[in-house]
Amino acid sequence: MKHTLRTGLCLGGLILFAALLVPAGCALMGDEMDKNIQNDASWRFPGEFEEQSTVWLGWLTKEYINGYQTDGVLLEIVRALEPHVHVKICVPDSTQKEHVISVLTEHAVPPDNISFYEKNFTMLYWRDFGPIFTVNDDGEKRIVDCGFNCWGYFAESDVQSRMMERIDRDVATDMGLESVMTRLVSEGGDREFNGKGTLITTEACEFQRNSNLAREEFENEFGRLFGATNIIWLKQGLVDDDRYDTTTIPGPDGVGVAYRTAAANNHVDEYCRFVSSDTILLAEVTEEEAAQGEVAAENRRRMEANYEILKNAVDQDGKPFRIVRMPVPEMIYFTATPEDEAYASLTAYAKYADGTAFPFGQPVTVVPAQSYCNFLISNGVVLGQKYWMPDMGMPNSLKETDLEAERILQSLFPDRMVVMINTIPINFGGGGIHCSSQQEP
Repeated sequence: MKHTLRTGLCLGGLILFAALLVPAGCALMGDEMDKNIQNDASWRFPGEFEEQSTVWLGWLTKEYINGYQTDGVLLEIVRALEPHVHVKICVPDSTQKEHVISVLTEHAVPPDNISFYEKNFTMLYWRDFGPIFTVNDDGEKRIVDCGFNCWGYFAESDVQSRMMERIDRDVATDMGLESVMTRLVSEGGDREFNGKGTLITTEACEFQRNSNLAREEFENEFGRLFGATNIIWLKQGLVDDDRYDTTTIPGPDGVGVAYRTAAANNHVDEYCRFVSSDTILLAEVTEEEAAQGEVAAENRRRMEANYEILKNAVDQDGKPFRIVRMPVPEMIYFTATPEDEAYASLTAYAKYADGTAFPFGQPVTVVPAQSYCNFLISNGVVLGQKYWMPDMGMPNSLKETDLEAERILQSLFPDRMVVMINTIPINFGGGGIHCSSQQEP
């Protein structure tokens, strides 16, 4: 099937160390110290397609499913980025730093445009808990300090949540930048900006993280923190990115059940992206694909509902957007055994909301977090995701869809090199290239 251009992101793991509590006494909209900040509209989050000084990249050596190590994917990301932008590789300790250096050296990756940042963390997905940079009209930077509750899976008071939540503040201190506090729990993967005041986000994600807040409170805070003046609320992400601890999905050919190895829980960067200030890329499931199974049918329903919202939306200046559609990759299935890290995460949930009882000790069918929308835009280059692997029994139709995704990205970024990377080892953890990185303007 052909997708045409239309105009019209495991997240778990064991935690070994605790961190400081979020500072007390700060209301959602900021305390007395923040009054000047609230009234200053000159700060903004630049579009990802704008010039970048650095890309921050989380690098953990993991095998969520044995035989699929993350090092190979992260190596390819660094190799593709370093000719174009400075890469700051984030590692939890000096031992991991030395390991990464050895990997880069072994593969002859030039070190001149690479540096390291050491901070204790246990998850790859730096975009969601790492530094969020905004800039003002004078070119100054500051970092937004959001709350974090491990993608809605744990309480903010949980030791893992507390550990990851403080990283953005620590980066601000280490860089000598101002840190802007908010009680809003929100991850970078659920915010897409066009750099001129428009923000796209997902209701299912933001309201799940902050069930006590009204829409107006979100919008006021998005304006204070990011300079957003125009908020577009989409409804839901893909079924593949629903909470992995609530329901199973049909197995191959609709037989049996399969489990998500992890999921970011409705992040916008898994299905909808700004590729310029006036152009939006949105995932699409065709009618033909929707007829092939209930997951595809539900994904089509969700994405078409989002398309209707975008089709009727306008930018910060009242102008409509150009909307381009991107295919959704065919779901691919793997086997997880009790020896796999991803399996250990699944066993925390003895019974799922759909009534499925987890078969402890038995192999299970699992799916990674696949998406063609979880690409990274940087200076002169775009890093996309692909999935077909030779000698793995994967359908040729998946290879064709990989090529179609590459073609679409190249058409949208004619002046940038498009590099497609097989990201399955990091997708097993619930995210992808975009999730693992964060650009600094």
